Order: sequence, then C-alpha cells, then structure tokens
Amino acid sequence: MGASPYHGQPLRDPFRVVRPPLPVLVDLTVLFPREPHRTGRYHPHGLQMHKVVEGRLSCWGLCEQGDWWGLVTYEIDYGSARRAVTHWVPAWTLRRADAGRGSSVQPR
Repeated sequence: MGASPYHGQPLRDPFRVVRPPLPVLVDLTVLFPREPHRTGRYHPHGLQMHKVVEGRLSCWGLCEQGDWWGLVTYEIDYGSARRAVTHWVPAWTLRRADAGRGSSVQPR
C-alpha cells in the first residue's frame, strides 16, 4: 500500500448540496452496461433499463480519487409500475434535462 498524498493541509467539504434539485437526464444503458452476447428473454413486467430517464440531482460528492458523483433520484419502470431509486451516479454520465442531451452537468 502506497503513501497517502494527503499531507494534513485543510480540505474543503467533499459534498455540495444542490438547491433546488436540478433536473438531469440519466442514460441507464451507460450507467448499467449489459453483458455482451446475453441470452435473456423478454419479460413484459421486467425492469426497463434500456432508456434515458429524467431525475433530480440533489447533491454533488467528491470521491477520494477526485472524481465527482451526483446523488440522483429517478424512477425505473417495470411493466406498468415504477419505483424511485436514489444513488450516486458518476458526473460524466449526467446531462442537463433542460438543455438537451449534449449539455453535461458540472459541480459548482
């Protein structure tokens, strides 16, 4: 195990609350890659993980390697139902919902 690059200097808070929550787009196929050459079968009530969904970014968090992650709440459809999930999502996968797909979201 190598030496830590931290030398006791003051550090800023690794979390930045986003108020009000920011609407973002989450591409589930990017966030959850699929196994190549899969053999699964279609199920009409299964999780719908092959789409882009809108979510709400409520906080930024800096990981110990220096990458930003967003705390995002979004809904996953399954059949005609849906359920909200909240978890940390890599910042590079998020796009602003109000500016189109090409506009990335950056921590401030």
